Order: sequence, then C-alpha cells, then structure tokens
Amino acid sequence: MIVRAYAKVNLALDIVGVMENGYHDLDMIMAPTSLYDEIEIVYSSQDKVECDTYAIPENNTVSKMIQLLKKEYSISSCFHVTIHKNIPMMSGMAGGSTDAAAVLKAIMEMEQLSISFEQQLSLAKQIGADVPFCVYSQWARVQGIGEIIKPIDTDLVLPCLLVKPEVGISTPVAFKKWHEQKPLSVDVNLIQETIEQKDISSLFKVMNNTLEPVAKEMEPILNTIQNDMEQCGIERVMMSGSGSTMMGFSKDISILEKAQKELEKKYNFVKLVSIGGRK
Repeated sequence: MIVRAYAKVNLALDIVGVMENGYHDLDMIMAPTSLYDEIEIVYSSQDKVECDTYAIPENNTVSKMIQLLKKEYSISSCFHVTIHKNIPMMSGMAGGSTDAAAVLKAIMEMEQLSISFEQQLSLAKQIGADVPFCVYSQWARVQGIGEIIKPIDTDLVLPCLLVKPEVGISTPVAFKKWHEQKPLSVDVNLIQETIEQKDISSLFKVMNNTLEPVAKEMEPILNTIQNDMEQCGIERVMMSGSGSTMMGFSKDISILEKAQKELEKKYNFVKLVSIGGRK
C-alpha cells in the first residue's frame, strides 16, 4: 500500500503559557499543503522502517505508531515501511508527524480496524504534538499541546512558495529563547476571521508567528531568505512552525513562479505548493 503524508504549515502561532507538566500551551492555525512524503507499507516478517534519503533514528515516529497500534489492538502482523522523503527535516512542516499519521491510516485499512476519529486523535497525541493535526489534515485551530483540534469552516486555497535553508531550528532552544524575550503576541482570533472570510489582503497583514523573531536571531540566514523573497516581489513572507521554512505569499501566482526560478539558483529547497483546501 502507498499513502501520502501531507506537510502542514502554520499561519498563526502563539504561546499562551506553560502548563503544570511543563508543556507549552499553544494557539495555532494550521493548514495542509500539497507537499507530501510517499509512504510505502507492506506486510513483512518483522517490523522495519527505512527512509530512501537519510538514516532515521530507531525510535522514530513511524515505529512508535506501529508499536502503539500493535499493543492497543493486539495486532500480530509486522510491517515494512519505506518513506520516500520530500518534506525536509527540521522545517516546521511536521515531516515526522505526518508520516506517523499516514501509517496510522494505512494500518487501519490493512487490518480493517474501526477506530473513531476521537480515538485516532488520542493515539496520535501519544506520538507527538503535531500528529493529531496531521490525522485531521484540514484547516484547523489547534490548541493545547496540539491535541485540541477545532475545524475552521473554509475551503480557502493559497499558493505558497516554500524556501528552507540547510540549517534547521531546534524547537526546544527556540522556546527557551522565547521565554527570555517574549517578543510578540499573535491575534489568532483575527487571523481565523480573515481565513473564514477569505480576506486575503487582510490575512497577509495579520498572520504571524511568535517564534519567528527568536528563530531569526538563532539563524540570521532566515532574514536573508526573507529579503531575497521580498526582492522577488513576494507580498508577505513568514516562518512556519518553529522553522526553518520561510513561506512566501502573493495574490499573483506568476510572481511566485518567477521567484521560484530565481531562488532555486541560491537555495536547495524551493517549492511552490498550495496550502489549505480539504485533503
């Protein structure tokens, strides 16, 4: 069986506070993208997870999902999973999380498991903070540590140019620096309203990410990427998640297409994708 694991992006990310267990209480707006990993999963004599582009750790999100499902549903089968990677590591686009979500859905179908959506989210939460959204994979307000999914009623689709440098951003370090500075607060309610109203001009003005200033301090190349994208005429540039992918938006897709050709000369990962819609 071959399944697609769609990347996500954030058009809003705010840190509301810190919970008693030490986890950050987040308020975010997430959307799926047309960029995806391709997951090939077949029955095997033993469980094995491999990637075609780089070595992955033994205790990876896909292996965790397989073992959790086998334990919870007394599955005796074993699975060989091959991940064909298109979503870069440490990009703020939930590459490992969406792979785990895709494997959950694949095994449900292969083993004919009837698992409610609420239970799928519960399983996903045990693997990682972004996995519940990747199970849902539609426009959503995502809160808590990522386990609270509130659908946003819109079918908005936006073209978006993704540019990622070679460096990644350490999420724990980014959160630590945020605590030191607390640089900005994000009006997530307002951002959601513009998405629901499909008010693109206002959305470009209000969408924001509280981790972006500290990420740019950690890796100044993000400022360089933003400048390069703006020099190409891109209307709005912002960072997804904890980085290091920068997203470029314009109401004129031809500007993004021209920018893609120009920026590919300088950066290894430059992709023109669509975000939003219904996967």
